Order: sequence, then C-alpha cells, then structure tokens
Amino acid sequence: MGIYSGKGDLGKTSTLDGKKLSKNDMLIHFEGTADELNSHLGLVKVLLSDKEKRQFIEKIQINLMKLMSHVSDTANEKYIFSGEEVKSLEKEIDRLSEKIKGQLELVIPGKNTTEAQIHIARTAARKAERLFFAVNENYPLSPNAGAFLNRLSDYLFALSQSD
Repeated sequence: MGIYSGKGDLGKTSTLDGKKLSKNDMLIHFEGTADELNSHLGLVKVLLSDKEKRQFIEKIQINLMKLMSHVSDTANEKYIFSGEEVKSLEKEIDRLSEKIKGQLELVIPGKNTTEAQIHIARTAARKAERLFFAVNENYPLSPNAGAFLNRLSDYLFALSQSD
C-alpha cells in the first residue's frame, strides 16, 4: 500500500471510527493541531539534555496520540483517559515547581533555544486545548482528556522555567 490513497483529494477524510468528515471540520482541525503539538514536543525532547525529562516528554507524546485516537473514535474504550494521565502531569509539575526560584509570572520567551521551543510547544498545547473544547461541543469527549491538555501547557511552562 502506498503513502497516498487519493481519497482526500475532494476535501473529505475519515476518522478512526469510519465517519467521513470535511477536512474543515473542527475535529480535523483539532487533530492537525495535536499532530503539530506532538512534533513540537519531539523537538523539545531532542533539545533536552536530561534523560528523565526526555522520557517524560515521550510519555506525553504517547498520551497525546491516545488523545487524538479518542477524538477520532470516542466509543473505543482503550482511548478513554482514566485520570492517571492528569495525575502524572500534576506530579511532575509539582516536582519542577519546587526547583523554580522566585514567583511564577509571565515571561518573555527566548533565554535560550530550548526554553523558546518549550514555549512554542506550550502555546501549541493551549491552541489544542481550545480546539478540543470546540470539538467537545459537537462530539462529547472525555473530561479527563481536556484536563490533560490543560495540565500539559502548565507542565510545559514549569519545564521552561526549570533549567
């Protein structure tokens, strides 16, 4: 089988559960933004020198792919978020926050390449979160998945300040 099928040439695409949607459907916009976020996280992962942080980012990427699958096939229970994904992020946010000196405040990104890229991923996470809730208006989704996206941007902020 080749990489291209030609089936999307007329502006339609299929979800995992077989629905045919316009490529301009909010669900498809979310999927594209989540894919973009995953790519930004991949770059963050290779820029980090700390092995444990790289492994945690990879765990996030796996959960993000699970979330994308959930949005594309809401009835499949293997893609439902249990809440453990959120707890894992909160635990890591708390751990990183202990190491942050001073108050948490708005920052101007760009103190170095890694920190700037983490902020790009953080803003992509915020965009994905907004689109997730837009999709949720028409396709009911797991509340834990929405919470995961919300905590993900918080985690990325804490990560940006922890080096």
